[in-house]
Amino acid sequence: MIIHSVTPTWYLMEQPAAPTMEVAGFDGGYLEGVRQGRDLIISRVISTDPAVYLKPEFAPGSTYTLPQSDNNPSC
Repeated sequence: MIIHSVTPTWYLMEQPAAPTMEVAGFDGGYLEGVRQGRDLIISRVISTDPAVYLKPEFAPGSTYTLPQSDNNPSC
């Protein structure tokens, strides 16, 4: 790919750092998201139960409070 620009190539090709995603388990499956303190900002639901996907508390962008003894490894 040829880029004809006066802007330096490194500036055009620079990518922002992706946030570290974490996985937390709950009764119906797993939640993937970004941790902020004791909360997880949900970005993805992993479950075999279709009803879990319809629950508004698991919608992407919602916050899920992690249990006190949460020892989930980062992905």
